Amino acid sequence: MNQPSLYRRASAVQRRDAKQIWQQYMKVMQWRADGRDTLIDIGSGSGNVLMQYIYPIMPAQFDAVWAIDISESMIDFARKNYGDSERSHFEVLDITCAQPWCNELKLPQRLCGQFDHVTSFYCLHWVQNQKRALRNIYQLLRRSGGDCLLVFLANHSFFDVYIELSKSNKWGRYMTDTMRFVAPLYNSSDPRAEYSKLLHANGFLDFSVDIRNKIFVYAGRQTLKDNLKAISPYLSRVPESQHEEFLDDMIQVLLKMKLCSGQINEEDFKCTTLYKLTEKVFGRKQGPY
Repeated sequence: MNQPSLYRRASAVQRRDAKQIWQQYMKVMQWRADGRDTLIDIGSGSGNVLMQYIYPIMPAQFDAVWAIDISESMIDFARKNYGDSERSHFEVLDITCAQPWCNELKLPQRLCGQFDHVTSFYCLHWVQNQKRALRNIYQLLRRSGGDCLLVFLANHSFFDVYIELSKSNKWGRYMTDTMRFVAPLYNSSDPRAEYSKLLHANGFLDFSVDIRNKIFVYAGRQTLKDNLKAISPYLSRVPESQHEEFLDDMIQVLLKMKLCSGQINEEDFKCTTLYKLTEKVFGRKQGPY
């Protein structure tokens, strides 16, 4: 997850969903009458979603857009590729403030209450402490209000693959903390109700939570392997000489799950991944938290 160039190239499903959902929800977001909106994107990664889909259709007089990500390499890549865009800012930041650079698990005060909009695409399923993340998202928004568009996985075929491989003698030693990289809503019988309760408990009002069943078809073995490589949290632990073997074994699990058709080395190889996507738009409660 720290290979920005590969992630930008191999994240077709993330780009597709982000673009579709942004175009749908931007029409109902609470845009300022004076057009001086500020927006912060959590988990911006390589920066392409924020700068290619959101930045171009911000109000003409917008004040600023901010990209934050826990990965220094991702932020360096985004700054290098998009840093010359006017009124754009890039900063390394963990939304749960669980990293050493965070001051007493609190957000930098200079960011609190500064934003009209918070967005996040394909990031928050990596966050186990959802309560702290939501409290911090709340703190980022202006005291007078604001809104959020948060999109993340509730479930995905790849999580099943991680769990299956972690049981193997071959790869288990590299995957002892597998549930750390599985979406918090993975085992939820009612993810919509569970997250709605969490939102309400953290001060949000007027929110909606939608869970959508989605499908994405990877055409070709290399396309699938590139995506698996771009998002895998385990490759940094596996010896480099075994990376290809690890990725091939992931695909073998997908074959056993009957999500792939054709043989792994055939030209017509395809993999159909099934996933549940959590989409939320909600307003912020008036007044301090």
